[in-house]
Parts: sequence; C-alpha cells; structure tokens
Amino acid sequence: YTTESQFTGVNYLPTASYYAIKDLDTNEYVVDYDTNYTQLSSDSEGNYFDVYMNGLEPERYYKVCIKTTINNSTLVLDDNYYFKVVNAL
Repeated sequence: YTTESQFTGVNYLPTASYYAIKDLDTNEYVVDYDTNYTQLSSDSEGNYFDVYMNGLEPERYYKVCIKTTINNSTLVLDDNYYFKVVNAL
C-alpha cells in the first residue's frame, strides 16, 4: 500500500514530436508538421506548443494532431483535440 498517487508524475513525449492543425471545414492542414517550426516544447508540467492565432479563420473548427517517433515507429496521435476560433468582442 502507498499513501500517494501513482499517476501524478509528468510524462513527456520524445523530442522528435511535432504538431499539426487541420481545418475541419476543408479537411486540409493549415499548419503542417514541420521539424523546424512545429516541434513540441516542454517544461516542468509536460509538453506544450504555442499557436499564432491570427493566421486562423474565425468561427471555424480546427483539430490538433501530434506526430511522434517512439522506438523507431512513427505514431500520429489524433485523439479528437478540437477547438474553435471565435471573434473577440
């Protein structure tokens, strides 16, 4: 038995991990995987990335996809991470 949670540790994706953003109306990548510009960053809380939102159309839905290489296998994580860009008032 233990008095602390076994699931509170931070997990990180490998450094060869990249994001892409797909427009759900057109089903096209508006930000494609790029080894120079879409690599995931990390800090003490886990992986993250910053998105320049001015390049995205307002009132549209987008999907985030993650591509990573683990044990010489390339995986595309497409877990239905959706967001909508809205007009600011």
